[in-house]
Amino acid sequence: MFGRNHKAVTNQLSGLDRLAGALVGIGALNWGLVGLANFDAIRAVFGKSKASRAVYGLVGASAAYAVMRGRQLVRS
Repeated sequence: MFGRNHKAVTNQLSGLDRLAGALVGIGALNWGLVGLANFDAIRAVFGKSKASRAVYGLVGASAAYAVMRGRQLVRS
């Protein structure tokens, strides 16, 4: 993210790293339920609303963040 010349990456997990991991885990469990039991837990909790779309968006953004952060940690 900051380039190879900058050592701004730390090997410790931040609060944002933990939050992203939790949201990715929630998304993974939800997709597992969709695949195994045709049950969408996010939609069951929030209904077909803007809130459920926001949760799906946060899960997707968290996954993208986790991929980029994981790449940073591997390189350091």
